[in-house]
Amino acid sequence: MMIFVTTTDALADEKIYEKAYSLIPEYRRVKADKMKMRENKLQTVTAGLLLNYAVGKWNSRVNGEGDSVYYENVGIFSVIEANNQCFDYEIAYNLQGKPYFLLHREIFFNISHSFNYVVCVIGDKPVGIDIEGGRKGRQNLARRFFDKAESDWIEEAESDERFFRIWTLKEAYGKATGFGVLEVLDKIVYILEQGKIKAYIGGIPQNFIIVEKKIDKFRLSAIQL
Repeated sequence: MMIFVTTTDALADEKIYEKAYSLIPEYRRVKADKMKMRENKLQTVTAGLLLNYAVGKWNSRVNGEGDSVYYENVGIFSVIEANNQCFDYEIAYNLQGKPYFLLHREIFFNISHSFNYVVCVIGDKPVGIDIEGGRKGRQNLARRFFDKAESDWIEEAESDERFFRIWTLKEAYGKATGFGVLEVLDKIVYILEQGKIKAYIGGIPQNFIIVEKKIDKFRLSAIQL
């Protein structure tokens, strides 16, 4: 599993934005054009560039590296410089709206963004990623939909960070499975045990890979099933 993080900051410069825009596939340019808010346009363009970068890195990895976890915080200029249209694989969507590579079903990917951050995960098994933060957590949502052990842990410290830690983990799982977060809120339970987050479904521990990162005021969670 490979995880990539970048920001949209540099694209605030119109010339850099135009350069980045010219590199992304047509379908993503159309998507960006439909966005009303400038922030969303920057996220959409950056996401297209970062996915291209991730595919290139995935294809250049050494055999067997897919079994480990690779993490890279990469500047957008490096992403632009590395752009190669050969890695803009055609994307299709399943019935749940989950994107996949039409002609490369052996590669799985997922993208998330929040404010100026854009993140991408790629792997040889189903993957999901989420980044959240920079706003107030929703403890009332945790009390209503999370497992009691999760909501108690969040309220114990009145912590927005704890809320986003659990929320991003649930979101990443929902995206990895294709069900979406609303379908898994009360099905996947995360418990902190000996300093590490453990996942449970129906009381049974799960063995999928979990990666957590704290980036500024944001929490990033990625999962490979």
